Amino acid sequence: MKLNKKMIIMLASVVGVLVVLVIILMLFVGGGSKKLSFEKIEEKLLSAGESYYEDNKDKLPDSGSSFVTSDELVEEDYIKELSSYTEEDVTCDGKVYATKNPSGYSYHAVLDCGKDYSTKSLKDKLIKNVVTSGSGLYKEEQVNPNNNTEMHTVYVFKGDNVKNYIKVGDYYWEIVKVYENGEIAVLGDPELLRDVWDDRYNLEIEKYDGINDYNVSRMHDTIIKDVVNDKEGYLKIKSLITTHTACVGKRNTDDVTKDGSTECSETLENQYFSLLPAYDYINASLDSNCNTALDYSCYNYNYLSGAPDEWWTVTGVGENNYDVYFIDVTMEYEAAKSTMAVRLYAHLNSNTTYVSGSGTYEDPYIVK
Repeated sequence: MKLNKKMIIMLASVVGVLVVLVIILMLFVGGGSKKLSFEKIEEKLLSAGESYYEDNKDKLPDSGSSFVTSDELVEEDYIKELSSYTEEDVTCDGKVYATKNPSGYSYHAVLDCGKDYSTKSLKDKLIKNVVTSGSGLYKEEQVNPNNNTEMHTVYVFKGDNVKNYIKVGDYYWEIVKVYENGEIAVLGDPELLRDVWDDRYNLEIEKYDGINDYNVSRMHDTIIKDVVNDKEGYLKIKSLITTHTACVGKRNTDDVTKDGSTECSETLENQYFSLLPAYDYINASLDSNCNTALDYSCYNYNYLSGAPDEWWTVTGVGENNYDVYFIDVTMEYEAAKSTMAVRLYAHLNSNTTYVSGSGTYEDPYIVK
């Protein structure tokens, strides 16, 4: 069949119209829209904040955190108005936090789009599940390590079946408690480090049993040298932490305080890592008969009793100058010269973002 010229032109026009329609449809369905998911907006915000701090190093904090707002980033031409990425009825603002850590700085984007979306902090995820009985996270008052004449609110994990596992890199950490300011105290894997607490010559007893003053101990030196100043090790957890005030006061064996007033009577500021203070072990037990550090009842209903190895606390025994509390199912004490596992104690910074997980060992919290 032979087509005439008029028929060819008509067919070509129809095909052309169809091609245009297909292109328009593909643009509409396949990404021609300028709108982004909230997660993508967070990524853009984070990238803009990192670029801002790269160009404005004088704005970086010497310790703790500082932030730049999305409005400032727009004004400085690091990012477009956030409304250009959202639907017309959605309003967002945000901040990018820079936090000093042992390896340099970490950056976290926080996006707030009202009822439509907000970045979920790990703190907010955790305190939604506060309990008043059974194993879980409890709200209570403890001494503020930064001002030991004041009390403040903390959320403490208690019991032997708690969902407090967090995985960072290849290692598990356990959440001990959550602070009102968003910082989260975590306790490291006993396989990370092993060392003596202190092995100096003790003139009082004329032995190399060590001296149980953490401020000048070999343990403190080891943590500074082999953990904080180690440029290659512990990089994953270092990217998430901030400094904390360590409670390093000694505790008598018959002391029944649980609020930290004993241990926090002496503190060491600006620590990236330390060790668990004795009162945190006592508070982790749900047994009402757990009162002193050495009560065997503290073993009961206590997730901190389950570690497979002996491990040091930061707390020295108050009745002498050489024994230190350690945990081997129950709490005991031993001369500081002994070698045991070291469970590093640190504070995740307040901007740590929840990604996924339920907190069990099989499904630990994943954060960024």
